Amino acid sequence: MEKSQPLGRIFIAVSLVVFGVQHFMYAGFVAGLVPAWMPGRLFWAYFVGVAFFAAVAGILYQRLARPAATLLGVMFFLFVVLLHIPRIAAHPRDGNEWTSGFVALAMCGGAWILASASPLDERETADPCLKLGRYFFAMAFGAFGIQHFVYAHFAAGLGPPWFLGRPLWAYLTGAVFVAAGAAIFPGKTARLAATLLGTILFLFFLLFYIPRIAAQPHNPGPWTSGFEVLGLCGGAMVLAKTVPRVESK
Repeated sequence: MEKSQPLGRIFIAVSLVVFGVQHFMYAGFVAGLVPAWMPGRLFWAYFVGVAFFAAVAGILYQRLARPAATLLGVMFFLFVVLLHIPRIAAHPRDGNEWTSGFVALAMCGGAWILASASPLDERETADPCLKLGRYFFAMAFGAFGIQHFVYAHFAAGLGPPWFLGRPLWAYLTGAVFVAAGAAIFPGKTARLAATLLGTILFLFFLLFYIPRIAAQPHNPGPWTSGFEVLGLCGGAMVLAKTVPRVESK
C-alpha cells in the first residue's frame, strides 16, 4: 500500500469513531431521525453507533477491511434510501435535506472505494458493484458544487471572517466540486481530480471546522460536519491512490 492510502483509511476510521460516539451521546436526537414506521427507534440509534465502531475495527484490520467497508457502504446506501430520499421528497426546497442526502451518498461511495482498494482473500472475487462507489462519490460532489451556486449566499457565510472575497470563493469552490465530480466519473483524470479534492477537503477541515469545533466544543453540529468532511477527504485520498495510473494519462 502507498502511504497516502493508509492515511485516507485512518481519516475515514476517525470520522466513524466520532459518528459512533455521537450516536450514544445524542441517541434521543438520532432516534428522532429514524422513520416513524420503524419500531424500536432508539434501538436503531444505538445499533448504528455500534455498527460504526465495528466498521472501524474491521477497516483497520487488513483481512477484514474489504467486507467491513462493503457493509459500511451498504449501511450508508440504506440511509440514503430509507432516511434521506423520503425527507427530500417531503421538503424538496430545503437545501439541508439535499446536502445530508448527498453526504450519505458520498460516504457510501467512499466506503465502497475503500472496499475496492482493500486486498482480496485468495477465495474472493472482485465485486463489480463496488465500482459504483466512484460514481456515487462523483455524483455527490457534482451536487455539492451545484449547491454552492444555488445557495451561494449561505455558502459564502461558511468561511471564516478573515477570509477575503468569500462570495467569490463560494462560486470557485462550487466550480471545483463540479469539475472534480466530472473528472472522477469517467476515470481518465480521476487520479488528479481525487488528489486535488482530497487536498481541498483537508484544508476545509483545518481552516473552517477545527476552529469551529474549538470555539463550540459542546455543539454537535460542527463535529458532525467537520468529520463528514474529513471522512470524504479520506475517501478522495484512497481513490487517488487506487485509480490505475493508465487511466490518468
